[in-house]
Amino acid sequence: MSPSIPPRGPEEKLPPAELADYLLEIGGTLVAYGCPSYRLEEVIRVVAEIEGYTAQAFAIPTGLFLSLTAPGQSTAVLRMIRVKEWGTNLDRLVLVDTIFNDVASDRITIKEARKRLLDLDKRPPPYSRALTWTALAAVSAAAAVFFRGGPLEVVVAAATGILIALLASIIGKNPKGRFLVDFTGGLVAALVPWTLAAIGVDVSQQGVVLSSVIALVPGMTLTTGLAELAQKNLVSGAARLMEALVGFLSILFGIALAIGIEHIIGVEPIPPPTPRALSLPFQALALIASSIGIAVVFAVPRRYLGAALASGAIGYIATALGTRYLPGHVSAFAAALAVCLFANGLARATDRPAQLYQLPGMMLLVPGSFGFLSLDDFLRGDFLNGAAKGFSMLLIAGALVTGILLANAVLPPKKLL
Repeated sequence: MSPSIPPRGPEEKLPPAELADYLLEIGGTLVAYGCPSYRLEEVIRVVAEIEGYTAQAFAIPTGLFLSLTAPGQSTAVLRMIRVKEWGTNLDRLVLVDTIFNDVASDRITIKEARKRLLDLDKRPPPYSRALTWTALAAVSAAAAVFFRGGPLEVVVAAATGILIALLASIIGKNPKGRFLVDFTGGLVAALVPWTLAAIGVDVSQQGVVLSSVIALVPGMTLTTGLAELAQKNLVSGAARLMEALVGFLSILFGIALAIGIEHIIGVEPIPPPTPRALSLPFQALALIASSIGIAVVFAVPRRYLGAALASGAIGYIATALGTRYLPGHVSAFAAALAVCLFANGLARATDRPAQLYQLPGMMLLVPGSFGFLSLDDFLRGDFLNGAAKGFSMLLIAGALVTGILLANAVLPPKKLL
């Protein structure tokens, strides 16, 4: 939604209770679909101003508090909603953006908008479950290529990625079991390559493990949390950082359990094979597969898949060029700046949320692998390397956040989302 829409006249003003309910439904929907808190709070403030009211919003990943006040009145309308499930769904985010754009432009009424918001939950996902599992396999296989794996590592990572997705789907049907998805993913990701190595298959266990769980590693949650802290959304930012930490620990404990089983059985760990990096054509194919796969996983509408591929290519090329001449954190900053400038420019041109074009490229940059490797080193008793990788993770995450902030200052999107 564009913040330049003029406010309505007094004769058009909505009743405060009706507007508060609408803002709460819009805000709760945005929280559930992965909108950062600082953007969500700004959306609510601007929409309320358009309707002639003053709104105060306090958003956290698990809920939203809202206060709406009419001019000249001291009594506020208070609302609160609790969000129990959330995740990134860019298809729904675009639809929500369209709904309140239509309201702001008087194409539909608030009543019609609320009905359309309720209908969102009945809308089928843009991609089938089988296609989503295939996308997860493609992302894991591409990650194996990026982590200098050979053909065998690529195949094993893809197969393990599908297995983890299948188990996550089964476990996720249980409301309490869904909290074990990260742990199960780490356990399976460690057991599969260990079993192959135990029977004499020459496979890089560390590369396969990291590639298999790449979709579970909460690198984007970490980066979003740091961005919210930079925007002074302290509670929401700290909550996302803790969410990322718990996700890391759950995955790591699954791997630790697999290592414990290995020690109980008495099998000596097999040294990893020498990395066999694939050639440039395979790197390019992995880039295409990962960009499209990430777009499918995060439900990018089909008509924007080309933009998702372009976003991923910009991030990959900027990183590849930057790492040749610059330190890793400076390269990450330059890549984030390039991706976000592209996303903001395209958002201005298409009148769509910038997140739609930003997320596919940023997912290739997030420092989740460094956090995972850091915790893995701590687990194995290598505290010096673990601390070094942990510091690198935070430094790269800070560089990404700074790149995003600078891009928003240099070329701000017209829209709030």
